[in-house]
Amino acid sequence: MNNLSTKPSLFKALTVISLCLYLILAVNPPAFASIHKYPETAETVMFRSVQSLRDTDDKAWQVVLYKRVKSGVVKSLNLRLVGFPGTELQHPFPLKVAAGKREIGNANDIWNESGLPINVGEYDFKSIITQLESNRPLLLNFPVKNQKETELLVPPFAVREWRLLLDRN
Repeated sequence: MNNLSTKPSLFKALTVISLCLYLILAVNPPAFASIHKYPETAETVMFRSVQSLRDTDDKAWQVVLYKRVKSGVVKSLNLRLVGFPGTELQHPFPLKVAAGKREIGNANDIWNESGLPINVGEYDFKSIITQLESNRPLLLNFPVKNQKETELLVPPFAVREWRLLLDRN
């Protein structure tokens, strides 16, 4: 009879432990680096991080940070924002970047140089990424036609991945 009475306690303990682990992982999901390397030429390699994020109006955006390295030297480090078709970003306007209340700076709009569709923004992110000293969430602000300024929150796991991308060669 003692054996049977301990089984419900063991079951309860395992249930509580499982629930705690689930809550920890649900609140802070583990970030798996998804930085991909793409050889472009014999001397040039592109490293890319892709995230799907939602802005403060719950609209989905694909956020791509990529850098091109030629013969071991970083030639460009750009941030691309892709909205659904029908979204029209205003150009040329800089991308405003902040970490909490601290303004990091503005990333120059280089969309005119890229030949990309109007629902895409392309920004020179090299001067911004080098200023990130922690994985604090970032707030990106950019203008979208016929809307108020759009705000996109970049969570800590994405910022951490971006900082890892900076160090890849």
